[in-house]
Amino acid sequence: MATPLVRIPQPQGGTMYAFASAARDITRAFNSADINFEFSKFALLDLPDFTQSVNNSNTIDFELNLKQPSGQAYVAGQPNVDFAQTFQNYALNLEEILLKDDDYDPIILQSDAEKIFFKWLSSLGAIDFRATDSNESTTGAYAENNSAILGGANYDPVVKYLGSIDAENDVAYQGNTYHEVYINVPTAVGNTPQVLFKPTDYNTSANKAYPTDVNAQNVEGREGQSHPDPNINLLPVVDNYTSGSGPFYDIQTNATNSVQIDFDTASYVAIQNNPDVQSLLDFAKTGQQFRFNAVLVYYDLYSSSVPANRATNLYGILILDDIADAFGPGTKIHEQIKFKPNEVTGLNGNAFSLKLNLKFNSSLDNVGVETSINDFTTFSMDLFMDTTTALENATDLLLQANNRYGKVVDRLDAIENLVLGTAKATALETRIQGLEDDFTASSLQLQDSSALLNLINNAHNKINQLVDGTIPVELQYNTDVIFAGRGTTVDKSVADKIKINNEVNGYAVSDVYKWDIASKITTGEITTSAQFDNTQSNQYGVWAKLNDYTNRFSLINLLSSDPLNSSLNIYIDDSTRGWKIGQVFKIAIDTIDVSGNNIKVWTNQAGGYQAIADIDPSQLLTNKPYIELVCIDPVNYVFEVDILR
Repeated sequence: MATPLVRIPQPQGGTMYAFASAARDITRAFNSADINFEFSKFALLDLPDFTQSVNNSNTIDFELNLKQPSGQAYVAGQPNVDFAQTFQNYALNLEEILLKDDDYDPIILQSDAEKIFFKWLSSLGAIDFRATDSNESTTGAYAENNSAILGGANYDPVVKYLGSIDAENDVAYQGNTYHEVYINVPTAVGNTPQVLFKPTDYNTSANKAYPTDVNAQNVEGREGQSHPDPNINLLPVVDNYTSGSGPFYDIQTNATNSVQIDFDTASYVAIQNNPDVQSLLDFAKTGQQFRFNAVLVYYDLYSSSVPANRATNLYGILILDDIADAFGPGTKIHEQIKFKPNEVTGLNGNAFSLKLNLKFNSSLDNVGVETSINDFTTFSMDLFMDTTTALENATDLLLQANNRYGKVVDRLDAIENLVLGTAKATALETRIQGLEDDFTASSLQLQDSSALLNLINNAHNKINQLVDGTIPVELQYNTDVIFAGRGTTVDKSVADKIKINNEVNGYAVSDVYKWDIASKITTGEITTSAQFDNTQSNQYGVWAKLNDYTNRFSLINLLSSDPLNSSLNIYIDDSTRGWKIGQVFKIAIDTIDVSGNNIKVWTNQAGGYQAIADIDPSQLLTNKPYIELVCIDPVNYVFEVDILR
């Protein structure tokens, strides 16, 4: 076998890069009655900008860590070419080296493809991992770096959504057989709020992987060959170079870049602690809108005789579009936006459905997979999906008709109760006769046209008397029904006048109190004469009530000049006034020596307080910070944080 060749990302229809281990596992399933292969999972990615990092942001920088066979830094050119070239000559080449390694165990179902993929992304600077704690994971897994806040270091998570593949189909077209894989993102979901990664070992005991060719003139199995695309070369891309040993790849077992996505819900503390969440799909329904531009496709390889012997492996990555032939901020793969329905505003969401048509090629020269995306009509599967949709619509209509039938039955019962509840038929007749008598009496007054004309003339004369002042008119108004609301006052001091005043004067200024972090109580008001002791910030924080409208939380002249000995914790009590969408809370500090510590903001008093901002010292523009919090989602406590100075 040889390192698979890939093409440059295409501008239309998407581009699929498959790992050689996937073709190897398909062959295993074909040749063994006990081994089964099925597409199972997918993950939506938002690959970042193709540029150098700014303020510790995650970007794709081909020259960051990658090396040429000589040990010199990789020289980048066009992003489209570099993306395909490094994936081929780094990721796929490393996998081919491991598959050919004498130490490689062919019995193990777990492949190294996913570990290699995230190692490649990590080498580009696109993704970064951190260790989780017991509040996040039950297994001690990793998660993407999320410690940064907008305004300074800006890390944007790459893996946005985890889903399951629940529809497949085989179809014949023009003499070829294709396998259809449907990737469906429902309307009701947002992003997966947290994605965990489990550290795993490579299928080798070595800590370095060397190319077979010491001189590394070409990738594995491609000696003396050239790429069909003249823009792509076949020179290996490696981690480093050792004199005398040549280029090599680092094999870091159980490291932060030797990871796989954890699809097991038992690993997620947030899922286990929420009785309304039973699956990753339910978990995503609690998320928010997101963007994506690539899809990871997974398959399960398992034994029929021993179902527990199962592995979820990475099949490949689907790139939804090409990359602009430029390098710099804003240059990235075009993104799709997934909107989630908003129950408060009534805004609709959207759904996505991607279809992969896979044609498997098992030629002796180069086992691989030919992939096309939506390049012909799959009538059979489309008809099935349309029929399913029609059945769902028919079910909805039947349920609506049943509801209407139930309402008709209720109204009929009410009429029957009215009729049958009359003690005697004569009682009903008496009521009807009374109505007839009243109608007759009123009609006698208007039994002829002259009587009706007299009534009209009398009304006309009284109206004229009102107009010319013959009859005085005085109107009285009940002003008691007008009362002041929040932010307004009603002034009735002038007779016959009502004046409504606006009482919202700029900012709602909050009093500041000292907060005992351990006992969660206030211990006294903070004033210029009783300042907050910065040397006690590990035991105490500052506290204020949330008021209506825009709040200003001033710590000017309220903090001591000493350096902080821990993070400065600011608690906003929302038990009396709840947060509103778009509400602003501003924090003003005159001078503070953070001494390397963070500024943290907490709210949600009913829930025991949760952090809504964790501001690193590197994000502060001066030692006199002015911070603005804007409430985006008061239900889930989502805030935007702006550091104004």
